[in-house]
Amino acid sequence: MAQLSPAVPSQLQHRSQRNDCAAPLPAFTGESLAHTHTLLPSLAARLRHKSLQEALDCVHSQEQTKAASTLCGLEIALLDALGKAEGCAVSTLLSPLASTPRAAVPVNAVIGAKATRSAVAAARDAKKNGFRCIKLKVGLGLSAHEEIERVASVRDATGPAMHLRLDANEAWHLEEAIAILSQCVPYDIQYIEQPLEAHDLVGMRTLRQAIPIPLAADEAVHSLESARLVLESEAADILVIKPQLAGGLRVSQQMIRLATERGVQSVITSSLEAGIGLAAELHLAAASPAVTLACGLATLDLLIDDLLIDELPVRAGFLPVPPGPGLGIELDRQALDRYCVRGFA
Repeated sequence: MAQLSPAVPSQLQHRSQRNDCAAPLPAFTGESLAHTHTLLPSLAARLRHKSLQEALDCVHSQEQTKAASTLCGLEIALLDALGKAEGCAVSTLLSPLASTPRAAVPVNAVIGAKATRSAVAAARDAKKNGFRCIKLKVGLGLSAHEEIERVASVRDATGPAMHLRLDANEAWHLEEAIAILSQCVPYDIQYIEQPLEAHDLVGMRTLRQAIPIPLAADEAVHSLESARLVLESEAADILVIKPQLAGGLRVSQQMIRLATERGVQSVITSSLEAGIGLAAELHLAAASPAVTLACGLATLDLLIDDLLIDELPVRAGFLPVPPGPGLGIELDRQALDRYCVRGFA
C-alpha cells in the first residue's frame, strides 16, 4: 500500500516523487501564506502513515470554509501522487464509473476592455483564434445606453454562432439589471453572471423571473453550503464553481451533483491560479459529464509567467487535458525557486 512520508508544508513526498501544491490567493479566499504555513503542519501530522486514498479522505473531511485553498492545494498534490502511483490521469480518478473523461474541454475567452472599440477588437481576435464562447465583462461604470451598445457591437463583431455570456461581478442593483438586460435579449446572451450582489438571492430570483436571460451565480457560490443555499433559493440557472474557493475538486463534484439534481448547469472556472491549479481544474472539468458549457479556464495568458515547462495551449476554443499519469504536467523548478516566498518553503 502506498504510504505518505512525513510531509513538507508545501510538498508531498511519495516514494521518489515530489508533488507540489499551489499557494492561496488572499484576495479571493481571505487566506494568507502565514495562515497556510500555520495550518499545514497540523494537517501533515494527520496524513502521516496513511495511504494516499486515506489521506484524500482525511483532507476531504476537513472544514473547507476555514482553509479552502489550502485544502484544495493539498488535495491536488494527493490526487497527482495517487494518479502517478496507479498510472492513470487525475481525470480518470475523478470520473464516474463507466464514464470516460474528455480529452479536451471547451473554454471561453474573456474580454474586459471598457472601450467599445477595444472590446470589439478583442472579440474579433477571439473569433479568429477559434474560440466559440466569449465572456464579456459588463457593469464597468458605463451608462445603460452605452452598456447595451457595447454588447450589441460585440455581438455584431462575433456573428450569431458565437456563444456570448456577460459577467457583471455584482455591479448592478435589481432595477438597473432589469433595465439593461431586458434590452440585451435580442443579442442572444447565453447567460449573465452575478449581476447583483452575492448576498441578494431574493433579488436574483426576482431577476430570473423578470428576464429570459439565464442567470449564473459566481461570487455567491464559495462553498458546498452556499451552493445549496443558491439552489434552494432558486437564484440561478448556472453555478460557477471555483475549486480553490470551494475547498477542492471533490467538494466541487458534490456541488455539481447538487446542481444537476435540480436541473441547474455548472461551469468550472479558475481563480487565476498558475498552471498547477489550472491543470487540476481542467482534469475536473474533463471528468464531469454534467459540465457541458465552456469553462473559464483560458486564464494563463493573464499571468506574466507560469510554473510549468510546457504550456497549456488553447486550440480552436478547447483546452487539451495534459496526457500522462497524475496531472500530466512537468514543473519548472527554476520558476518555482523564483516565485517561492522565502520563510514559507
